[in-house]
Amino acid sequence: MSEKQFDFSIRMDKENSTPELEPFDITVTPDTKGPKSVAILMFFGGLLLILLAFGDFQLSQQEDLTDEEIEIILETPNADLDTDISNDDYQKFHDSARQGYLIRAAGLAISGSLIVLGAPFLYSLNKKGAYLGIEGAAIGLVTGVLGSMMINDAAVEYLSGPLLLTYKLLTYSCGICMLICGAMTSLPLVNARARMALNGKHKVKIKADSEGEE
Repeated sequence: MSEKQFDFSIRMDKENSTPELEPFDITVTPDTKGPKSVAILMFFGGLLLILLAFGDFQLSQQEDLTDEEIEIILETPNADLDTDISNDDYQKFHDSARQGYLIRAAGLAISGSLIVLGAPFLYSLNKKGAYLGIEGAAIGLVTGVLGSMMINDAAVEYLSGPLLLTYKLLTYSCGICMLICGAMTSLPLVNARARMALNGKHKVKIKADSEGEE
């Protein structure tokens, strides 16, 4: 075999050894279950916020607590030897915290209403529901934290012992819960497949054609 024939044979072997890539396509379908699941969570979460708002509203409208109610509240904190909160001190705390209860009640009521209102829209794959949920969570975050801070300030002035930590933790927990709520309601707008469902797109097909090297 001559040198030219040998070189030509090597070239042919290299060409034949290159695998051929067949064209493929990927079909991306929208995620309709995700937004609907979020909508269900939004609905029940909004109802919970409305119930919490109702409780705060009742506290804001209650001028004088009975001695029996105060004793029940202070039974556990006063069991601590370093804590001695009188009924008068707790009544002063309650009077000072009523405005904070009212602000938090109003904010949570508006927040819960917007979230409950947005749930059916999101369940029907309308992006308006997600926006309503985000707006509600933002309102609940601002008013909830503001009202809780006012209540905590009243607690610092008139209370002592474990109750101080309790009202401080309530401030943080209110903010964290509303942040989680806002993050949850924004998921359908962040996830690509869920966003496709909200935009009304049925599917997207991606095709790729690859040729072997010569």
